[in-house]
Amino acid sequence: MVSYLIKRIISLIPILFGISVLVFTILHLVPGDPASIMLGTNATPEAIAALHKSMGLDQPLLTQYLHWIGGMLKGDFGVSVHSGEEILPQIIKRFSITLQLTVFGVLIGWVLAIPFGILSAIRAHSKTDIIVRVATLLGISVPNFAVGTLLLLGFSLYFNWFPPIDVVSFWENPVEAFKVFILPAVTMGIVVAAGVMRMTRSAFLETMDKDFIRTARAKGNSQWTVVIGHAFRNSSIPIVTIAGMQIGYLLGGSVIVEQLFSIPGLGQYILEGIYQRDYPVVQGGVLFVALVFVLVNLLIDLIYTWIDPRIKY
Repeated sequence: MVSYLIKRIISLIPILFGISVLVFTILHLVPGDPASIMLGTNATPEAIAALHKSMGLDQPLLTQYLHWIGGMLKGDFGVSVHSGEEILPQIIKRFSITLQLTVFGVLIGWVLAIPFGILSAIRAHSKTDIIVRVATLLGISVPNFAVGTLLLLGFSLYFNWFPPIDVVSFWENPVEAFKVFILPAVTMGIVVAAGVMRMTRSAFLETMDKDFIRTARAKGNSQWTVVIGHAFRNSSIPIVTIAGMQIGYLLGGSVIVEQLFSIPGLGQYILEGIYQRDYPVVQGGVLFVALVFVLVNLLIDLIYTWIDPRIKY
């Protein structure tokens, strides 16, 4: 296990290096000059050239990349060319907000998905199964921004309730934080629930036909014991796989939900950097998200060994 962990950690180096090169290259291919955006349309060529020099944008791309990646290796994410603030503290601050939103949304999705997915599997081809499958199809088909917009309109027009604008941490004030995060978390939870519910149903349908399930029933075990005690753990690997992938995507891809509900998370921070052509913000933010994503996948691989002791690394 230790050797496997060391190999996986070492394998992160070329992955993150490739992502850094890709992001750096794409950003510099995007039309728009950060100096021109910061100075406005009335800026003189001399002022733009001076700002280019102060930001290091007059240097060759290879030199800019080596300077940036050298700072990253030292833990220096640089400063924002737009605000002048250090990037790493902002990323950590914004990521804590995104993390709370993601955890809340994932919990809502799992609470909905796993019980109904199991119920749909053990009552296959019944009315309950049809309803669950239709709900799953709707959850997968409807984009999250549409769900969020409907929730905002519904609660504001019919219930006259508007979620608070100021973000509060769950550690500071759980009640106020619940009010802030409930609608965006439900928006994300519906998307999570659709995918996990579909995978739960498929995994349980496959497991319920195994010989050990028939043996467990032949011994006189109750349906609850068979489903939870025998089928659940043996069906967990594909469920954990898709759940882990969704967590990784949500941690870095919740930008639409954050923008819709005015949540100042990491996704919105990166999006603002893209609008402002703030290269250090986007590069540092994307690389941080990539690191989190690969660490989540590593954690999922380790969970496999706990679920199924036959898996050895």
